Amino acid sequence: MFDPTAFENMKVVLEGAVYDRDFIGDILVINREDIVNLANMSRSYKIEMELKESLAPISVIGVIELHASLQNLSSELLDSTINETHSGCTVNIFISFPKKLDEVTAEQFLIDLEKIWGDQRIITVTTSETVSKKVQPVHSSLFKVSFGRLVKEEQMEDLEDMVEYLIQSIKAMKIPG
Repeated sequence: MFDPTAFENMKVVLEGAVYDRDFIGDILVINREDIVNLANMSRSYKIEMELKESLAPISVIGVIELHASLQNLSSELLDSTINETHSGCTVNIFISFPKKLDEVTAEQFLIDLEKIWGDQRIITVTTSETVSKKVQPVHSSLFKVSFGRLVKEEQMEDLEDMVEYLIQSIKAMKIPG
């Protein structure tokens, strides 16, 4: 038997918090990925959600991603001679729209996200257009909230707050038709 890593403990707490909100009826879990990358010995876990009562006219998807690199995992598992500052996980939050947002709307959403997540977070927006000869161009906008640091196992209760903030973020994204 082995002790679970910080990544595994944090994944269980995050998954429980998200599925609690799904059970209550606030959100609907639409996808999740739990990946062990054997090429670089990393772990990542992503869970995607949307509001049960979607925002008309388009759906907004929220994602929370945990990631632990080999350096993060080895820092925790090896003896104390390894630097403890690498022990933990990277957490990223994504909010995506199947629409390219104009500059004014994107700027307003950045302001709204900063109010929810705090001004010490790194918040970026990326817009893209996928073009194919066979179908109409597909536009999208993706907001990313990063923390600029590792989230440690001692901060696990913050994951439950992150789920709440993500739901607030999705609700704040009222898209004009």
